[in-house]
Amino acid sequence: MKVRRKPRSMFRVTAFALAVAVLAFTVQRLSSPAPDRRELLAAARSWTYQLQGLGGALPGLTASTSDLLVIDYAKTGSNGTSPLSADEVAALKRKPDGGRRLVVAYLSIGEAEEYRPYWQASWKADPPAWLAEKNCRWPDNHLVRFWHDEWEDLAYRGPESYLARIQAAGFDGVYLDRIDVYAEVSHPKGAGKAAMVSFVRNLAATARRSVPGFLVIAQNAEELLEDTSYRGVIDGIAKEDLLFGLTGTGVRNGADEIKWSTGQLTRLRRDGKAVLVVEYLKSQTAVDAARLELAGLGFVPAFPPRSLDGSDPLALVENASGEGGGDGADQGGEQDRGGEAEKGTPEYARSNCATSAKNGEP
Repeated sequence: MKVRRKPRSMFRVTAFALAVAVLAFTVQRLSSPAPDRRELLAAARSWTYQLQGLGGALPGLTASTSDLLVIDYAKTGSNGTSPLSADEVAALKRKPDGGRRLVVAYLSIGEAEEYRPYWQASWKADPPAWLAEKNCRWPDNHLVRFWHDEWEDLAYRGPESYLARIQAAGFDGVYLDRIDVYAEVSHPKGAGKAAMVSFVRNLAATARRSVPGFLVIAQNAEELLEDTSYRGVIDGIAKEDLLFGLTGTGVRNGADEIKWSTGQLTRLRRDGKAVLVVEYLKSQTAVDAARLELAGLGFVPAFPPRSLDGSDPLALVENASGEGGGDGADQGGEQDRGGEAEKGTPEYARSNCATSAKNGEP
């Protein structure tokens, strides 16, 4: 005698099919790789650049909507200077809406800084062979003969190097400053440019052996972008003072200078990589106009104070003048700090740097 089976209900079949579809979608989503760091950098539309005052700034940076943070790897607090912890860096990587943010650490490869953990007080009286002249714009910084093994060891080679400390904290990459020092110190074989390209290439290779996909962002020295191998190594570039500031704070650069630098930067942009711009402006009108101009070029701007301490450069002018961040050509370059020129500015250089300096001191 045959047993007659009841047909499955349409509801059970539909529910089963739906469950299978949901499972397939979940598996696909979990197996699909998240956007890598290079993709996130190329897609970034906003960024923040702050090196000073991080001790009290972490909550504000975490709450920001910036796609990219370029910060120091250490913070200064009541107990002195201490590296950011892996937990602090991880928190910075998450935007308020849950999205991913890139967090990149500043690393000067062309200057030794007296406030870094590698600095030895004895070097002032008895400098090592790689240590060159003081930077008269930034008196705590010293140019370096970067091709020396000892400097490479301090910067990126070995478990105690500056790069190793940055990677141990979980940063997404490094932001390399003072690449342009190759033009300011004399290379023994007259090959400073090639030596710097090699330095950056070796640093990037070392970093990516430890952390695949580790970002390398260059600052300035855009002439090196003529070298296709150099463009292949870096993931982005930042240019300071592209539109303003070469001859004076808030002073528009010459048309030829802007055109030349823009042409160099566009080489990297055509490669699909990020071009960031830093303008140190103190007028809201100038900021608004520069933002529009740079966006038209496909560049991503930031407008920090020259001190990179997270303060509002427009507020400095407002407080000094009692007015609302005026629109005039004079943006307070020498007057916004009680009449004294701000370090790093052309005004400060005119007051503190000799007309001709040994070893090409800037």
